[in-house]
Amino acid sequence: MFYYHTLKELEDLVNENKLEVWQVVEQSDMEENGRTKEQSYEKMLNMYLAMKEADKNYNGNLKSASKRAGGDGEKIHRYNVANKNICGKFIGNVMEKAIKMGESNACMRRIVAAPTAGACGVLPAVLISYQEEYNLSNDEMVKAMYVAAGIGKVIAENAFIAGAAGGCQAEIGSASAMAAGALAFLQKGTVKQIVNATALSLKNMLGLTCDPVKGLVEVPCIKRNSYGAVNAVTSAQLAMAGIESAITPDDVIDSMRRIGNSMPACLKETGTGGLAVTESANKYLEK
Repeated sequence: MFYYHTLKELEDLVNENKLEVWQVVEQSDMEENGRTKEQSYEKMLNMYLAMKEADKNYNGNLKSASKRAGGDGEKIHRYNVANKNICGKFIGNVMEKAIKMGESNACMRRIVAAPTAGACGVLPAVLISYQEEYNLSNDEMVKAMYVAAGIGKVIAENAFIAGAAGGCQAEIGSASAMAAGALAFLQKGTVKQIVNATALSLKNMLGLTCDPVKGLVEVPCIKRNSYGAVNAVTSAQLAMAGIESAITPDDVIDSMRRIGNSMPACLKETGTGGLAVTESANKYLEK
């Protein structure tokens, strides 16, 4: 049986059965949800193709109903095309795709919650950019999606993925951790490197509040997708260089749960704390 509740258990299953992380997650999905191998694969492939479709169909002319979101993805695109982004082509694309996906969500376009709608830009930004850069097959990307899903499952079970429960660390933080682990896998990382990329990424997001201006998942949420995606890339590179988290991956997840439970309600998606109650936010609303 391929059941796991912690990243340590996932790592042990990989090592004991001499499998890759994605194979253990795939098998677990089949056992827990009664799917065949073909059904499991098709479901994951369809989600990844939906991410690619959403990225391709971004429309920079659209504005959200509040008029506060839309067009920034096109701005960073033009900046990248002009070769002004000192971060380089890959990171520039990651930043761009994350913003675009977040704006598409605000404009009611079709996106994939990964793991939530508010954090929908992080994982596709990293994965699609990597596929484009290194010309990988969709099959390889599906394997990376399984890795991300396995990480997300553990976080959801032991902490939270909803901003209303744990703050933005639960949304952007979880998405960043999932993307970091998936990227480490794509770079041929070991299971140890994958879980360390996860830990390094999530550690950097601990304590992040969920403070949407006037309660809408637009400001500062959309831009946080970009930060979370770049954080994932950074964390994966540290792990691939052999750097390990001093705090175990499961302890990091447990810390996120404790921190989230300690947060006052006003900092958890209520729009009554943090950036949401600043003078700037009120003036922004008046516009």
